Amino acid sequence: MIEFLGVSKSFGNHKALEDANITIEDGTTIGIVGPNGAGKTTLIRLLCGILKPTEGQIVIDGKDLEKYPTDIKKIIGYLPEEPNLYERPKAGELLEYFGLLYGVPRGKVHERIDELLALVGLSDRKDWRVSSFSKGMRQRLAISRALIHDPKIIVLDEPTMGLDPLTSRRIRDFIKTLKKDKTIILCSHYMNEAEQLCDKIAIIDKGKIRAYDTVENLKKIYIKEKMFKVGLKNMKSEILDRISCDEKLKILERRENYIIIKAEDYKDLSYILKEEVIYFEDLTPSLEEVFIELVGSKND
Repeated sequence: MIEFLGVSKSFGNHKALEDANITIEDGTTIGIVGPNGAGKTTLIRLLCGILKPTEGQIVIDGKDLEKYPTDIKKIIGYLPEEPNLYERPKAGELLEYFGLLYGVPRGKVHERIDELLALVGLSDRKDWRVSSFSKGMRQRLAISRALIHDPKIIVLDEPTMGLDPLTSRRIRDFIKTLKKDKTIILCSHYMNEAEQLCDKIAIIDKGKIRAYDTVENLKKIYIKEKMFKVGLKNMKSEILDRISCDEKLKILERRENYIIIKAEDYKDLSYILKEEVIYFEDLTPSLEEVFIELVGSKND
């Protein structure tokens, strides 16, 4: 378990993170999202022990990170936004270096290297120099480097930033395979990526955690009105008039055989439409809409 207990971090007079209080259960995947400069990277660098809190305490598996930094860093794998891989070694040599650095036994390190390169689709590039790798290949190699010591906690800072769609999908699929038995902290600008991969989301803005919950609960709390696509047997004017006269309902779009309606709940529609419905679709709001609701107007 990871606990942020009143954690703040200041740089001079600037408070990059203020009074963060979150608990991350073992085996969960947490998304950290927010505008540029919100404090996302500060939070994960604090978690990895790269920065020290100005105030508060980070506790991992019952141990204070400041008191037991070496023990805790052994169970964390960190992929920074800019991996900055060494250029000269071959891919296998790079992973061997970091594996031994993290204490992977020499007799097992090559087996671990082969396993990771296979998982990220780089087995045939083991003897290629890192300098010859494309950006997507470097990112996959950097993920392997973060996992070389089989860490319990994996911290990924923008793992798909600037990558082509195919490589991004491959990395997201790989992250899904890690979810089985790892605790993952994913920092991302891509709301659909966070929504797809994460069990809970922390939304940060101006150094403060504005919300922390499951995606489903965030939608329920912050999106008060829903949209519904409703196909009708016929588009009788009296039915549309009944909808228009109800202050709880609003027709957003009208087509030949369906309408899109805004309402707090489908119950508000059912008593008006009754047997007129041919089909019905709940146009569930996205995490992006929750994000805009929470921080959008504050950053206009």
